[in-house]
Amino acid sequence: MALINFDCPECGHNLEVDEGGAGFIVKCPDCGNPLQIPALPKSRRYRKIAGAAATVLAIALLFAINLLLWSRAQHLEKQVAELTPLNDALQQAQAMAMAQDAEIDRLKTQLAEVKMPDVDALAQAALAALEETEALSRELGSTRQRLLENSADDRSKLLRAHMAKLVQAAKNGLPVAPIITDVGPGQGVQGRKIVFPILPGPDGQNLRQNAEVAGIEGDKVSVLFVGGTATYSLSELHPGVAAYLPVDPLLALSRQRWGSEVFRVHQTLLAERDQKIAQLRDAVQAHLPAAAE
Repeated sequence: MALINFDCPECGHNLEVDEGGAGFIVKCPDCGNPLQIPALPKSRRYRKIAGAAATVLAIALLFAINLLLWSRAQHLEKQVAELTPLNDALQQAQAMAMAQDAEIDRLKTQLAEVKMPDVDALAQAALAALEETEALSRELGSTRQRLLENSADDRSKLLRAHMAKLVQAAKNGLPVAPIITDVGPGQGVQGRKIVFPILPGPDGQNLRQNAEVAGIEGDKVSVLFVGGTATYSLSELHPGVAAYLPVDPLLALSRQRWGSEVFRVHQTLLAERDQKIAQLRDAVQAHLPAAAE
């Protein structure tokens, strides 16, 4: 603590008093004259205040630095904690990669030891199998031809399958798709109201507009339209119409054409089969060495 130094105005005796006594009245120890202890000079008070402020500021700065260092330490600890699982996963991945490399090397070794088959020999065997397949296919074709000539059921089955594909494919050829709504049992056609905005003929020509299917009996289709009714056989309509009706697709073909159409379909299937076998033969022969001249 600072000292206040002053002289007695009576005898000139010099006194030093602790700054805490500023303002008090004391007696001069030399002459006994009562004296008032003067206040500490302003310059010294300012220096004291500045020193105290500097001390407080230094303490605050040290506290802030400690707080910052503590926060950084906490953040680093958190990062270390987060990186630990990643480090473990990385080590596991490295171990797996080493194991996979070892397995790849083992498989390469095994593959190098495998004796590859003779491609030419395989091609020759495949060609021989194709020749046997051609012979068997011709025999089956002749047998099926005889069955079709003698069995009405086989002819109907073959032709029905063909017409089912044709009718489904023809759906996309309709000028406009029909509007079909559920109307409940006992109404419409099997509980559905079927309206063709345009009812087309075999070649797509417009037969009727807004034709509602009123009934179906065999290959006959009755329709209602503004101004009256009409009945058509399925063969008189575009084949795509049958795709939306609960009918046998075979009925979309005129009965007069059944006989000729079934054999035409049969010949087409045989031709497609022969083409596929020829393509297989060409593919196999492409792998055989060229014949020596």
